[in-house]
Amino acid sequence: MEDKIESLTGELMNAAPVEDTNATDKTSLHGKIREVIMRMDVSSSLSGMAEEMRESILLEIHRRIDRAARRTLWTKAIAAAASVAILLGMTNYFSYRQGYKQLSSQTVEMTNPLGMRSVIVLSDGTKVHLNAGTVLKYPSRFVHENREVEVSGEAFFEVAPDHAHPFIVNAENIKVRVLGTCFNVKAYQEEESIEVTLENGNVEVGLPNQRDFLSLTPGQQILFDKHLQTAKKRNVKLEYYITWKEGKFYFNIATFESIARQLERRFNVRIHIASDRLKQTVFTGDFVRNENLEQILRVMTADKRIRYTIDGDQIHIR
Repeated sequence: MEDKIESLTGELMNAAPVEDTNATDKTSLHGKIREVIMRMDVSSSLSGMAEEMRESILLEIHRRIDRAARRTLWTKAIAAAASVAILLGMTNYFSYRQGYKQLSSQTVEMTNPLGMRSVIVLSDGTKVHLNAGTVLKYPSRFVHENREVEVSGEAFFEVAPDHAHPFIVNAENIKVRVLGTCFNVKAYQEEESIEVTLENGNVEVGLPNQRDFLSLTPGQQILFDKHLQTAKKRNVKLEYYITWKEGKFYFNIATFESIARQLERRFNVRIHIASDRLKQTVFTGDFVRNENLEQILRVMTADKRIRYTIDGDQIHIR
């Protein structure tokens, strides 16, 4: 009898694996088992116990099937758990890598004070000259597709070549995109315009509300009027726009007002101009020998029509 039960249990398990069936299928399976058991022949000497024997056999078969099913499900559960563990491990790994990148590439804000010029080298080898009163924001490491920085003030960039990772400078709402070149960006918040001047290589300048980028060749400049939201491309003398990093001033028909802003940043002073007429007075001259503030003011007021006084860090022109 034991052999028959074992044989019957195996056949039923092979015919309809319990672990692969749903609740409806399991109910149907149990019904079929009962039909098979009820058709079993019982010896006439045991006919009085036939019903009891059939029920006993039925219970034993169900018990064995359930036990086999549990073993199978346990094996599958272990496999599933292993799969989940591997998946979680991979997920944690990539999350760790991404988190490591973010942690190892924090945003750095470099503020160059008034009265100073400085030079910094970024993680990719790009050299940046900062003029007085300039703020540069950049990642401690470049880990994304683009090497992106933000500047407020004036900076001259010597960009390390990397054709796979364009270098992008954001200056207010202007975007300068390069691969490897030298150029100057002047974008002080108090100025009425933004200048992008190219020394060598090539750059593309993105402007507000314009889909296409404007390309520059060496010796060209984009002058963007912040109030009118217009831009023009022009040829310029490079020394007027990039030699500030060597301590030189080139003023070409520049108003006293615009000159005063440059001198304030360079020497960390406050210049007061007495009238609007004086503010719009123009001056042309070069200061290329690291002249100090008083030497520059003395030359600018040499005709005696304009006078200046110095009171600590306060300069008065009238």
